[in-house]
Amino acid sequence: MKKLVITVFAVCIVLSLATPVAATQSPKSLVIIDTGISSQVSSLKASLIDEACFIEFGKCPNGLNNMFGLGAATIDPAMVKDRTLSHGTQMTSVALQIDPALKVVMIRVVGVSAKGFANTYRTGVITKALEWVNQNSSRLNVGAVSISLGRAFSQSQCPIESDLQQQVIDLASKDIPVIAAAGNGSSRVKIDYPACIPQVIAIGATDSRYSSRGTTGWIYPVMAISNSSADLDYFTLGRFETTNIFGEKSVQLGTSVSTVAFASQLVKLQNNGISPKDLMTL
Repeated sequence: MKKLVITVFAVCIVLSLATPVAATQSPKSLVIIDTGISSQVSSLKASLIDEACFIEFGKCPNGLNNMFGLGAATIDPAMVKDRTLSHGTQMTSVALQIDPALKVVMIRVVGVSAKGFANTYRTGVITKALEWVNQNSSRLNVGAVSISLGRAFSQSQCPIESDLQQQVIDLASKDIPVIAAAGNGSSRVKIDYPACIPQVIAIGATDSRYSSRGTTGWIYPVMAISNSSADLDYFTLGRFETTNIFGEKSVQLGTSVSTVAFASQLVKLQNNGISPKDLMTL
């Protein structure tokens, strides 16, 4: 069982207390593991400091299963018919709403079929992505890893893969939390994998806050689609306007959005002098 769920956006509470880091210190970056990023949304691409690609079904832009360096996680909208491939672009747009100065590392783990649709992926590519983050964490000054991906499972317990879990543990030992989406299945007994791994910070979604007569402060309603269970760590806002792979704007809901929002706030806090360990003790 994980720690008690915090139902307010805790990172906002302490942001004003942070002491800005010295101007000479390199800012922390956020790693986003997702479907990649559009080659045409220049406002988002400008935030990237590095990219990587690990594809099991399909190919990276170089025609191979792995690719590294700027352009590795890029998706050409002209080749896409499936709007689910906008996901990584949308998550990046949320991150930059939290902090327009954020430095982003995009890792693409979803391939594109010859007809322009998203291929399936298995969690082995997430393990490879996390291993690459571990190997490059110092060079990229990584502050956190955001995984707005996940899958439901039929087992009664979290189906932990030891290799993936070990990568999460190794990153945690460097004060680099791995943050993952609880999923949008409306379950109250299970959250998605890999969010259910004990060392992963699992994020559920709240909807827009509101006030009510006779109630002090704001009410943060849990989004109906959000999974939750004893494995959940935090609920955070899961409603943001996003930019898709074609540069179009739309409001997106759910735990994918809340996950990258939480991770982005966490890195922003680190860049203002608060460590992940400090935050997790609040």
